[in-house]
Amino acid sequence: MEKFENIDREIEIIPIEIWDNSKRAKSLMIIYWILTGLTVLGVVSGYYELELLKSVQFIGYIDESEANANDLRQGLIGILQFGIYIASIVFFLNWFRRAYGNLHRLGIGNLKHNEKMAILSWFIPVIFLFRPVQIMNEIWKETQEQIKKLDPTYIIKSGGLLIGIWWTLFLISNFIGRYVLKTAFKQDTIDQLIEGSQATMISGIMQIPESLLVILIVYQISKMEIKLIDEVKKSGGNVLYK
Repeated sequence: MEKFENIDREIEIIPIEIWDNSKRAKSLMIIYWILTGLTVLGVVSGYYELELLKSVQFIGYIDESEANANDLRQGLIGILQFGIYIASIVFFLNWFRRAYGNLHRLGIGNLKHNEKMAILSWFIPVIFLFRPVQIMNEIWKETQEQIKKLDPTYIIKSGGLLIGIWWTLFLISNFIGRYVLKTAFKQDTIDQLIEGSQATMISGIMQIPESLLVILIVYQISKMEIKLIDEVKKSGGNVLYK
């Protein structure tokens, strides 16, 4: 006699999982508002320094107390800008990686890069010129595609122009910033000091709209992520707040 055994098999259903990114987005936007304010202050201070240098170029000498006050002001603003700039990099990369990582956690199969590349792409020579913006475009597009799958009434918004302008400004200000850093220790004459001051001002002026665009992009993507989280919850998915 043949014996047949009924084997009960448990099928594990793995729910959709997504990690909350709203707190990181808010912190990032606050940091960039502070950075923008300091950049504006730096541009104004740089203008006064430039006028001081032009005055020296014209009359041939400078009041020592005025020079010391200028150096102190520029030094304090520079230290604050540097500190906030470093913080903005850390906050941005944390937000950027989680935004891209959530797409991986949702099981999207057509993503072009792994989650780690959201950070590594910023530090690899040549790659940093184009890979980060490609990932940003993926985050913008695929986040909305996932919302659309869960809510067919959702209207997808194009972000190519917005992201493109941001990236163009980023590359230009980055190039100018590298030039300023490279020539900072080679400013021996008044003409070189004036040229360096002008380049620093131009770099700061470029960074202002760039920072504002980062805030706008993060704000828009954050709204998409919040909408996606709501739809994931409705579908029985798991949202982790950490």
